[in-house]
Amino acid sequence: MIEVEHISKTFRIKSGEIKALDDVSFNIPSSGVGALVGHNGAGKTTLIKILSTLIIPDKGDARINGVSIREEKKVRKNLGVMMVSERAFYFRLSGFDNLVFFGIIQGLSISEAKRRAKELLELVGLSSFSDVQYMKYSTGMQRKLALARALLLDPPVILLDEPTLGMDPVSSRDFRSLVKSLSKEGKTILMTSHNMKEVEDLADKIVLLKRGKIVAQGTREEIVSNIGKIKVVLTDTVPKGYEKYVSGFLHGRVLLRIPDKDVKIWGDVIGVEEPTLEDAFVYFTDEEIDSTRNRRRGGFRRWEG
Repeated sequence: MIEVEHISKTFRIKSGEIKALDDVSFNIPSSGVGALVGHNGAGKTTLIKILSTLIIPDKGDARINGVSIREEKKVRKNLGVMMVSERAFYFRLSGFDNLVFFGIIQGLSISEAKRRAKELLELVGLSSFSDVQYMKYSTGMQRKLALARALLLDPPVILLDEPTLGMDPVSSRDFRSLVKSLSKEGKTILMTSHNMKEVEDLADKIVLLKRGKIVAQGTREEIVSNIGKIKVVLTDTVPKGYEKYVSGFLHGRVLLRIPDKDVKIWGDVIGVEEPTLEDAFVYFTDEEIDSTRNRRRGGFRRWEG
C-alpha cells in the first residue's frame, strides 16, 4: 500500500522558487495500480523521487506498506524503482551480468543473484538476449531490464516513472501485460505516464496533477463523470479560452471537443459523445496555448503526435 499525506516540496533556484508539490495526498491500495498524470513539470517525477527516498519533502510524509519514507533503509526493502532517467547499467556487460552485479550489491549471494537474474530475464522476455551486451539493447529492451532490476528483491511495491517511454507499440503492449500480471500477483504499483490509453488500460486509481497540486483523483469513471458529455463542434475560428479543446481539423474547419461544463458553443455541433480520459485531462490540467507560462513549459496538444 502507498499512502501520501500532505506532501509539499519547493526547489530554490537563482531566479526564485519553484513549488514542485503543494499539499499532495492520496493512497493506492495493496495490489492496486495507480497512475500520476499531468504536464511536464507538474510534479510527477518529483513525487516518485520522494517516495523512493531520493528527495526529502519539505512537509508531509508518505508510507510504503506502513513504513515512513523517512525510515530510508526500511522503506527500500519494500520498494522497487524504475526511473525514466535510468543511466546506471554497465554498457559492456550483458543483461544477465548486469542483473547479477546489482543483485549482489543489494545483498543477494552470488548463487541467489544468478538464479534471480535468470528468473527475471524470463519474466520480462529477455531470456534469448541474456548474454547480449547492454549497449546493443533496444530502448524497449533497456526498459524491460530496468524493470527486472527493480524486481530483484521481489519488493511488494513498485514505482515506475514513464515505463514505456520510447517503446514501440508491440513492446509497450507486452510491458502493460507484464504490469497487469505483477498486480495480479499482489504487487502495488504507482506509475507516471503521458499515455492516456496506457493509463486507462492499467490504472485502478488516477491522480491528475497541475503545477504540483492535485486537481482530480479517482477511478477513470469517477474522473470523466465530472465533466459531462462531450460536444463535438466544427468552427471557423477558435474562441479565446477554447484553444485547449482543439482536437484537429476537418474540411478546413477547426474541430473542438467541448465538455458540457463549458456549455457555451461557438460553431456547429456535429455530435455528442461520452468523454474520454484525454478529454478529462485537457479539462482539468491544460491551459490556453497563448499563455506565457504554457509557451515556456510546453503544453499538451492533441493534434501534435
